[in-house]
Amino acid sequence: MITAAYMVNAMLLLLHEIESAYEREWEILKLPGKITGFLVLHIPIILLIFFGLIEIEKQSSIGWIIGVILGISGIIPFIVHKIVVRKEFHFNRPISDIIIYLNIVSGCGLVWLISACP
Repeated sequence: MITAAYMVNAMLLLLHEIESAYEREWEILKLPGKITGFLVLHIPIILLIFFGLIEIEKQSSIGWIIGVILGISGIIPFIVHKIVVRKEFHFNRPISDIIIYLNIVSGCGLVWLISACP
């Protein structure tokens, strides 16, 4: 069950990041390096997501830690795009909201499932 929750949360985060590239998030958040910097920034993040999945499947402590970090990360798109840096013409499509709000649910669910483990 935890592996499935981890995969759903990771998928939603990655979908949000795909949309972030479309929305040119590096401009919204004033990140250096434009698209190149944005892509390079995501290399270690994506590797960590894959590594975390392997470790979650092994039920290792590092897997639980990465799972909790990923779960908490499910809330970040909401905080950034709906509260802190709200832009009228960015992340305003129905699919954007679906991804962002489902990411909150899946992230909280993942953290809850991990915390319920012995």
